Amino acid sequence: MSSRWAAISVPMKPEALDDVSVALQRLVGRAFAVETRPRSAEGDWPVTAHAYVAPGERQEAARHEVLRALAMLRVAGDGMVGAPTERFVDAEALRTSWRAYYGPLAVGRRLLIVPAWLDRPRQPHDRIPIILDSAMAFGTGHHPTTRLALAALETALQPGDVVADVGTGSGVLAIAAAKLGASRVYAFDRDPEAGPTAAANLRRNGVADRIELSIPSSTLAAPEPAALVVANIVASVHVKLMPDYAGLLRPAGRLLLGGVINARVDEVVAAAKPFGFRPQAIAADEEWRLLDFTEASVPDSIGSAEAATGDRGQ
Repeated sequence: MSSRWAAISVPMKPEALDDVSVALQRLVGRAFAVETRPRSAEGDWPVTAHAYVAPGERQEAARHEVLRALAMLRVAGDGMVGAPTERFVDAEALRTSWRAYYGPLAVGRRLLIVPAWLDRPRQPHDRIPIILDSAMAFGTGHHPTTRLALAALETALQPGDVVADVGTGSGVLAIAAAKLGASRVYAFDRDPEAGPTAAANLRRNGVADRIELSIPSSTLAAPEPAALVVANIVASVHVKLMPDYAGLLRPAGRLLLGGVINARVDEVVAAAKPFGFRPQAIAADEEWRLLDFTEASVPDSIGSAEAATGDRGQ
């Protein structure tokens, strides 16, 4: 039995990342990272996903599950998924080596991501610091999807808003919402491994009293409606969760959906339409998109039924 982590890397075209991410999250939780680089030439692989399997009795079986899933995706991907490679990494090296690549990062007009292992900026500071330690290289706040979500959150949130953060991970978006003036934040994640990391980040930022963590969460439900729902996941999960987003929001609320590859924007917009969500803006960073919706007072499905029956509430 190996005492080292198994690191499995798979190159792909951006269009395949959504399906690969869903498969990896199911198998390894949040123990995977995505590396992107500019598309330099035809046939190049601009995206690489790295999945990490912890040492232990289940490592061998888990490795085979990951490799089998990637092989199936490669066959079904019609040239979109490349051949995976595997190596073994010492736990301490995996835990610390990636930190060298992450420094303070200014996001939007007011936010600053500060890795917890660095000295904190002295106050006063012209940006709001979010002190973050993801425990591993997952959820550092530096990924383009997180940058997009943070910038959109900064613009959309009004002081006193109730916010729901779906797929909170390291807690970065929930913390940002609290520091930007949310009165209450409800943060959800189905991965139990996210719980200790998120809770520690809430404490180190001094916002634990305003954020209610639901980890692992089997359902998405909050004791009060949210003015703003933010979810930085992937397109296919957004499509499935659209009824839950509608249930979390108050009338005329705002919905920010990150983690959407450009090729799947139309799919997410189409899934949102029956629930009365109207796209207001689309922000872009590399291959990624952030969709900004507002909720109309009457969903399309209800409006169509009323038009058909002539019932307009008179």
